[in-house]
Amino acid sequence: MRTYLLLRTALHRRRGAGPVCAVLVALFFLSPLPASAAPREAAQTTQITVTGTGVVTLAPDQAVVSASVETYDGHSASVAVSDNASAYDRIVTAVVALGVARNDVALSSYDVSYTPPPDDRSGYTVDRSFTVKVRQLALAGRVVDAATLAGAMRVGVSFGLSDTTNASHEALQRAVADATATAGAIASAAHLRIVGIATIAAGYAFVPAPQALRMMAAPATPTQFDAGTTSVRETVNVVFLAKP
Repeated sequence: MRTYLLLRTALHRRRGAGPVCAVLVALFFLSPLPASAAPREAAQTTQITVTGTGVVTLAPDQAVVSASVETYDGHSASVAVSDNASAYDRIVTAVVALGVARNDVALSSYDVSYTPPPDDRSGYTVDRSFTVKVRQLALAGRVVDAATLAGAMRVGVSFGLSDTTNASHEALQRAVADATATAGAIASAAHLRIVGIATIAAGYAFVPAPQALRMMAAPATPTQFDAGTTSVRETVNVVFLAKP
């Protein structure tokens, strides 16, 4: 759009002068340049989406023994339930005698089922699953043996960390560093440079059990374990911003 400013200056008639003279002065101003003529904007950013992974490997500091107690009675549910409770009490007493805290023995599941005839095993079955947290790794083998001798079935053990907070934080730092390095390599290959981060989100932590054992009967010799190591894995999803 053009804007005109009209200035009219009248020269008033002086005594003895000629006709009035009018001077029309037009001042021309240009409006702002159209977009097509404006200075080119900064180059548009490019998004680079990557996933970074960080892993921290440590020695475990606790073991978790999992086991179950199963009892059966062909005629009475109350008998099956009572027998199951008695067997469970014997197991708890045995592991607590080794130094395990009573609060570290926890129920996982409890099931009472009935199988009608003519099944060969018709009657009532009670299945109780539980875990025993062993905070002293040296006791893990003895706890497994004691539970098995007291009547526990399907005994298993896994090793891990009692608190993964610090390990998770360190793994996250490594994951971010991994994502940054990957994005930098991609940007360099595409003749770009990283200028910022649009979004960043943490994934799920994964702590695998390094060793597991299943037992159905008490061993002839005391059980011992090589706990090995355990790893905490974290991932991050990052959207980086890049420019030429």
